[in-house]
Amino acid sequence: MPVHLFFDWKPDYTFSFFFFFQTHGLSEYIAQEEMERKNGYWWSLDSKFIAFTEVNYSEIPPFRIMHQGKSFVGSEAQEDHSYPFVGGPNVKVRLGVVSATGGPVTWMDLLCGERGQANNEEYLARVCWMHGNILTAQVLNRSHSKLEILKFDIKSGQRKVILEEEQETWINLHDCFTPLDKVNTRSPGGFIWSSEKTGFRHLYLHNSNGQCLGPITQGDWMVEQVVGVNEAAGFVYFTGTLDGPLECHLYRANLYSDAGNLLQVPFRLTHGKGKHVVVLDHQMQRFVDIYDSLGSPPKVTMHSLSDGSLIMPLFEQPLSIPRFKKLQLQPPDVIQVEAKDGTILYGALYKPDLARFGPPPYKTMIQVYGGPSVQLVCDSWINTVDMRAQYLRSKGILVWKMDNRGTARRGLKFEGALKYNCGQIDAEDQVTGAEWLIKQGLAKEGHIGLYGWSYGGYLSAMTLAKFPEIFKCAVSGAPVTSWDGYDTFYTEKYMGMPTENQSGYLQSSVMHHVDNMKGKLLLVHGMIDENVHFRHTARLVNALVAAGKPYELLIFPDERHMPRRLRDRMYMEERIWEFIERSL
Repeated sequence: MPVHLFFDWKPDYTFSFFFFFQTHGLSEYIAQEEMERKNGYWWSLDSKFIAFTEVNYSEIPPFRIMHQGKSFVGSEAQEDHSYPFVGGPNVKVRLGVVSATGGPVTWMDLLCGERGQANNEEYLARVCWMHGNILTAQVLNRSHSKLEILKFDIKSGQRKVILEEEQETWINLHDCFTPLDKVNTRSPGGFIWSSEKTGFRHLYLHNSNGQCLGPITQGDWMVEQVVGVNEAAGFVYFTGTLDGPLECHLYRANLYSDAGNLLQVPFRLTHGKGKHVVVLDHQMQRFVDIYDSLGSPPKVTMHSLSDGSLIMPLFEQPLSIPRFKKLQLQPPDVIQVEAKDGTILYGALYKPDLARFGPPPYKTMIQVYGGPSVQLVCDSWINTVDMRAQYLRSKGILVWKMDNRGTARRGLKFEGALKYNCGQIDAEDQVTGAEWLIKQGLAKEGHIGLYGWSYGGYLSAMTLAKFPEIFKCAVSGAPVTSWDGYDTFYTEKYMGMPTENQSGYLQSSVMHHVDNMKGKLLLVHGMIDENVHFRHTARLVNALVAAGKPYELLIFPDERHMPRRLRDRMYMEERIWEFIERSL
């Protein structure tokens, strides 16, 4: 398992070093970066047909990134990206089908991204083949409030809507759509679908026409992924949070249930508190479990799928090995804190060694991310091997992480607290965490700093500016400083359209609050970042200069959204520690 010194939770993908107006079989930037759709083509189940996308970029002006650190100039020192800025046009996407042996293309009755179209089918989110060479596609509207599942006749391209999902907050995409051979003895075909219509993502059984036949799971917890289905035995296997939002386990539920009967509680197949990543075998007899927790490095075991019993261990790395003992890693304590509205928030606390540094209070650094679709605090080894947190702890700095309202794995209401108000609820919750540390006598008032990357870089700078009496310094890595400079899909999902939420965009901009800033700010950014462009930091620097506020800048001319070369990462860590040491 890789160790990250900064957690860059939103992966960055370089679209191209050249500018294309049209591609076939390739997923566009938004699909890769925001929709987690990496493919632009799909084989039918019998391998006789291929569905593929045609992506048209002609309406998106290229955004040029210059390689300022190169010793040469010209075309080799620049790259153009088809980057769809918030409020502007998206790519146009068509879906075609061609025989695996060649021949003419049949185009489906679908065009996503066409501006001004009445049905507002903006994004091609998912494509999936069902049995009988039936092609399905999930399309999402621009406001993220409505998703449709379409079924196509691949010979004519004709379409039929078989399911509509609507949410006032927003639709979260997932990969739980699972085609079935039959849903009962009288109904061939069908599928499993996952919906958050109750506020938590759960599984539902649908027939081939999209009619919902009933829930498979229910409760105030969420299903995360369908990992297998045994139709003959009538079981569906999935991972979820039934045992708590800090853990992830494998469960088995009945695929079919009698009408009117209460659903049975899913049967848990994994053992040990923490996180479990599983892979099922094709015979649906066994599964491989990759397990870790705060107190346990990842280990790999094989288990029976019938009852979860251990078959054999495959790999284990004991804590007694010399390199673990030398690092003297101490798992953080998991703490519960109440938000102002009474919501329980989870925090992770890394305390300095009492024998070396004496009793608290301590100087404190708070690691933040705070954005949607991400969870920092969980029962996982990744928190124990957070090497920056452990390094700061070894220097006598108390480190705190807390997942504010708006973060992942707590249900739609919890996540939806951010809607239209990025930089408000999340920042206020981080203040609540800091105040709790002070009240407990753990933190020194006036000696609390923040650090984060990407959305966390944004939140660290925003919180420093908005609450100058509480926070003394911040390290802001690759921050989105104003949401009018980020992409369509992500920004409009959480902030709406700029023309419809002007005050929200203004209040959520770091530049709007720099006049309040008193603490020290270190900005860190790669100059060829194609995800969060360097212009975000440049615009913030302009605002700081205009307000007469001091700042420090650490730039990497040849790095993207996260420094990748070892020398650059080492240099960054040295500079960050030096900043924290003299600023806190």
